[in-house]
Amino acid sequence: MTMSSKQYEVPYFQEKYGHLFSEMNAILNVLHEGICISNAEGIILKMNPMYERLCGLSPEALLGKKVSFLNSKEGVFDEAEPHADRVEQKKGIFLGAVSPVILKSKRPASSVQQTSGGKKKLLHGYPVLNANGDVELVVTFIRDISHLTLFQEQIGYHKHIFKKFWSNVQNNTPEGSDPSAVVVESPPMKKVMALAQRIAATDANVLILGDTGVGKGEVARYIHARSDRAGNTFFCADCTSIPENLIESELFGYAPGAFSGARREGKPGYFDIAAGGTIFLDEIGELSLPMQAKLLRVLQDQEIMQIGSLKPKKIDTRIIAATNVNLEQAVADGTFRQDLYYRLQVSVVYIPPLKERGEDIQPLAQHFLQRYNLKYRKHFYLSDEVVPILLKHSWPGNVRELQNMIQGIVITNEKEVIDPMDLPRMMPTEAIPASESYMPTQGQLGKPLKQMMADIEFDILQQAMDTYKTTEKVAEVFQVNRTTVSRKLQAGKKKRGS
Repeated sequence: MTMSSKQYEVPYFQEKYGHLFSEMNAILNVLHEGICISNAEGIILKMNPMYERLCGLSPEALLGKKVSFLNSKEGVFDEAEPHADRVEQKKGIFLGAVSPVILKSKRPASSVQQTSGGKKKLLHGYPVLNANGDVELVVTFIRDISHLTLFQEQIGYHKHIFKKFWSNVQNNTPEGSDPSAVVVESPPMKKVMALAQRIAATDANVLILGDTGVGKGEVARYIHARSDRAGNTFFCADCTSIPENLIESELFGYAPGAFSGARREGKPGYFDIAAGGTIFLDEIGELSLPMQAKLLRVLQDQEIMQIGSLKPKKIDTRIIAATNVNLEQAVADGTFRQDLYYRLQVSVVYIPPLKERGEDIQPLAQHFLQRYNLKYRKHFYLSDEVVPILLKHSWPGNVRELQNMIQGIVITNEKEVIDPMDLPRMMPTEAIPASESYMPTQGQLGKPLKQMMADIEFDILQQAMDTYKTTEKVAEVFQVNRTTVSRKLQAGKKKRGS
């Protein structure tokens, strides 16, 4: 019998079993699962085109062979097989087969197998019993589940991302931030971070002072990350964002049935969430006097009293407080408790405003630019003309203003080079001479272009020297060698003096 391209079977299959499958070929050929039929001796009798594709071998290579031919796990051969067949058998297709199991148990069997090519296949085998209850045929279905494995890996990856995100939420850590890495270049901030590192080694309460947006939260996270509590929760509680009538229950929680509408099981407070770790009370100067009294008890006795509870609850939480309020003046005005102020004043860290630490401006701008380039998949960079403008600005919003400005530029800009025209209108664009300032003056007319460009270059370097004070810093800004800056300045002064 001649086999057609879609009827993969041994010749005597039609003679013995053809009456059972007279209309089956057309059905088998359209199925998305691979199908293999073998007899009680384990001889492969029939297969459909999908089975051929999944196995990667032609029907001529499989039909009439034993099912063990597909099994590379056993590594044994039938010595009666021709030598050529044994070579093919040694390569193997699956790491196992279900037919031998079915022939012994007379029950369906399933298996997830891996081909020699590394792909995973799902095998389901079913016995066909004769009138005596013996296995006459074994029908095996095969399906490629490699894409399911890939999907499972993707789910695992997204679970990892979600777990990391949830950890950041619990620890109140902003996305993409590294609490142990703070951008510091200026001498004042280097002193601040050195002090923060010394404080981190202790378990003392900390009071961080500074204007809004100077980075009090970042320093608080730095202290936590360098402390013995680093493995536990860092929780930020913004005292200005919690309604006055809820702040006590939010900070300390409440007992079961504390009031009408309360949860039956009660509610833990922020101090419970931060147990064993650190709680950061941001803008503590905004707390009311009654809440200040309750917080004083926490600092003195290391215990809280939940709403509706009759027993105090011991806590093990380090407190880092921060405020932009002048607490000495607030104590004098009667708006802040003196005893709480003294209790918080164990370790005080003052962060100067950004305008007093100019060496940090450019590194911070580059840091935020890199962060938002990565987040929004952009490739922006600052032009040389932008840096002097950033240094000239007074930054009333401090680091937060710089960060928000860079983020806004990355989101809204189209071209990759950030130049002065892309900065907010309130920025001091007079920090760099306007383009019309470079037009030749009456005294420059008649000079060669090379001389005119040298004069303009000298003016730019001289203005930069007035801003940065040192040739080393000017060289860093303009990305040239320091000796080049010195040489051009000296040459320009010599020509101007002659």
